[in-house]
Amino acid sequence: MIKVGEKIEEIIKGDHEALFCLSRGILNLSRYARRIRDTVEQKTKKEVKWTTIVMALSRLKKKYKDVTPLVKEVELDGMTVKTPVVEIVFEKTSVTISRLPLIQKSIKPKNEEWFRLSQNSKVIDIICSESRLESVVRHMGVKPILIFKDLTAIGLSVPARYHDQPNITFSLLHKIAEREIPMDQIFTTRDEMMLVFSTKYLSQVVEIFQKD
Repeated sequence: MIKVGEKIEEIIKGDHEALFCLSRGILNLSRYARRIRDTVEQKTKKEVKWTTIVMALSRLKKKYKDVTPLVKEVELDGMTVKTPVVEIVFEKTSVTISRLPLIQKSIKPKNEEWFRLSQNSKVIDIICSESRLESVVRHMGVKPILIFKDLTAIGLSVPARYHDQPNITFSLLHKIAEREIPMDQIFTTRDEMMLVFSTKYLSQVVEIFQKD
């Protein structure tokens, strides 16, 4: 049996702004109930009174009072900063692909340096210390499509206890989104989230995570 309350909770958890307003007690329940009524009926496959939706929202209001369910408080193990770094983008061809297996051996990045290589169906993307730019281009043997300089890379070390918890990456990125700081690259490993962005935002990003 499809439970109306569960579907209403599913709907509002997919509406981040409404969920935030609900948790702060400023959501107009009657208006919101009328707004989502059609969606509730589609999901439950039955007619649902808007007053039933209001009652369900009232229960959720108590459940989520003063909390934002999608945003968790994440304690970090540490933060590393690498600057300046550069992003170099090459067209993905048989020639550039053939150059990849030996690129790190050719460049010989030091242990403390950042060197990340990724690719999709069209391009090869390399992020490394800005001092390695000429060496990378020389090794690849072709002109890059794009070069982005004056970037900074920050690594956020995430404790193992968060590995099986939902919304950890979202919670960290939410802090950046609140400041409207644009990201050039975001990627993760098992225990670290790495952010690449324009160096002009460095002090703001550091301030965000130093507070934690």
